[in-house]
Amino acid sequence: MDVFVTGGTGLIGAAVVKELLSKGARVIALARSEAASDKLRAFGASAFPGDLKHAESWVGRAASCDAVIHAGATFAADMGRIDRLSMLALKQATKHRKQPLKLIYTGGIWLFPSVQGTQAITEKTPFAPVPAFRFMAETIRTLSHGTDLNLVVIHPALVCSRLSGPIAEMTEALKAGRPFRTRAASETLWPLVEANDLAALYVLALQQARFRMTLMASSISGISVRHLAAHISARHGLPLEIETVQADKAVPPETDWSAGYALSQKIDVTQTTRATGWQPEHSTIEDMVVSLSR
Repeated sequence: MDVFVTGGTGLIGAAVVKELLSKGARVIALARSEAASDKLRAFGASAFPGDLKHAESWVGRAASCDAVIHAGATFAADMGRIDRLSMLALKQATKHRKQPLKLIYTGGIWLFPSVQGTQAITEKTPFAPVPAFRFMAETIRTLSHGTDLNLVVIHPALVCSRLSGPIAEMTEALKAGRPFRTRAASETLWPLVEANDLAALYVLALQQARFRMTLMASSISGISVRHLAAHISARHGLPLEIETVQADKAVPPETDWSAGYALSQKIDVTQTTRATGWQPEHSTIEDMVVSLSR
């Protein structure tokens, strides 16, 4: 299978590229720099020169593949516009295919609201995105219409690796002897997923015969920031203080990328497990903290 990947050197994309290669897929990944190309080739993937901002430079190649995994984002003021235009261009480029293109679009849990008590977010929960990610909800609705694409949307929880995500950031603060500063309160619930476990879900999704799905991706359904800090403190034998910070009033809501950390969420992955057989290795907070703490 030929799979085209955007964002192949990012936190999610790099893990997905490696997982695809380990399963025998041929991976062509978008690269906007020589450094990105070198990194992708080191993984064993082919690097295709292009830029998300210039969809005409790559959508033709992407549409010629068996599947596309979209994990790229610019995190600039025009991120929403670039994402929407690139996905519309990809959809247009698929019109002459004999079979619909398989597309996995990366959404996120910050498209959903906070929950209370025993409530949990499922694939049926209506969108209520923070302003910075409102564009994703609109793009997903657009991609869902028509027959040119077989669409799977994966909504990852907060993604954790040894170098990125809440566990790595908390560990860094602890070792530096400073508080962990966050938009969340101590009792805010954060769903978590380890990067390689998430990548395994992407590959499982590609293998499904039924290819019009929404999948929630969380191996820790929801843990309070206080309890997560306690686990990391116990792991290293050092105290970690949580410091809640307010939004920077100088940052417009449309570019406030960290607003979602204030959401208190719990994720139900029953449908994901039933549809794909996904069994994440890091299914307890103890496993995740031990595996990812440096």
